[in-house]
Amino acid sequence: MKTNALFSLCIGIILCQAFFLTSCSESNGGNDDIIWDFAPINFIIAVQDAEGNDLLNPLTEGHILEQDIKAIYQGKEYKLNEQVAQTREYLAVLRGLQTFITADGRYMLFFGELDGTDTYDNETLTLDWGDGTTDVITFSSRLDWHGNNPDITRHFYLNGVEQESPTFLLTKEPGTSPAWSRSSWSIVDADFYIDAEDKTGIHADLQTAPYQIGCSLQLDCPSSVISKGDKGVLRWLDSDNRAIIGGTLTIKRIVNFAEFTQDITDKYQSYPPDAQIECYMAWEIELGQDVRMSYDVFAVHSPTDGYTLWIYEDLTQTYQDQYPDLQIGKVIRTLVGKMTVEE
Repeated sequence: MKTNALFSLCIGIILCQAFFLTSCSESNGGNDDIIWDFAPINFIIAVQDAEGNDLLNPLTEGHILEQDIKAIYQGKEYKLNEQVAQTREYLAVLRGLQTFITADGRYMLFFGELDGTDTYDNETLTLDWGDGTTDVITFSSRLDWHGNNPDITRHFYLNGVEQESPTFLLTKEPGTSPAWSRSSWSIVDADFYIDAEDKTGIHADLQTAPYQIGCSLQLDCPSSVISKGDKGVLRWLDSDNRAIIGGTLTIKRIVNFAEFTQDITDKYQSYPPDAQIECYMAWEIELGQDVRMSYDVFAVHSPTDGYTLWIYEDLTQTYQDQYPDLQIGKVIRTLVGKMTVEE
């Protein structure tokens, strides 16, 4: 199974928050036979609206990821998912403010690691949500030795209210982002992969097909958060906004990146960079009683292109039937759709 490194790291961090075991080493006062390791300080933040919708999930209508979210610690700003330069002086790895996905598909924020052996006296971590609002985490930590035994005292406060741990659930107002499941997507890139002894006819056919740069697709699902088994409508439109096809859309499978299995990506020559993939979906469109089209879809986010759908259609069987005398191994059409936001 392929796993997101930051996801794996943060799950380990959550588990070890309960123990003072990991990260920075410290010898105890007088016994060289014992080495004590102490957990770093890490902050885990979940954000939801009043109805409990995950506002860090890019598939949620009104998610807040388009806002300029950042953390402010010791006078320095850490933008969301920005890589932090490391120094040799810091034993714990300060990763800044990052997103990760839990095993049950929840999106969360992580800020850390802070050295667990350092003394912190009412230190503050400010979360700036990019919409004019902030939340302030205040924390204290002190390590004392009593003979050969360490004693760590830690306190955490959210906006002045003491918390049991550095894991927080915040309720915020939704942002203005549209739902993926109720949006139009303009096709900005199209590509084909053909494995056949003679590609001429297949290539010409694919180049004249209506599914090209300039066309678009419209999704209309009842729920603003897509789940396995959901049904809706998908319509393909040409460059003049005229209908090509449309039919009932069923979400056959949905997998977040942390749960990817190799079968999802092995059948394609290329797919989006791992770090940009939010989730994978299998779509099936019913056009008639016995006519169905299947798509493999990656929901992707990149700093330069924003949110896109990478849509793969396996046309191998179609062209094997059309050209029975050719040795055809695989024919794949790839389309990249960019969300069209209505002004």
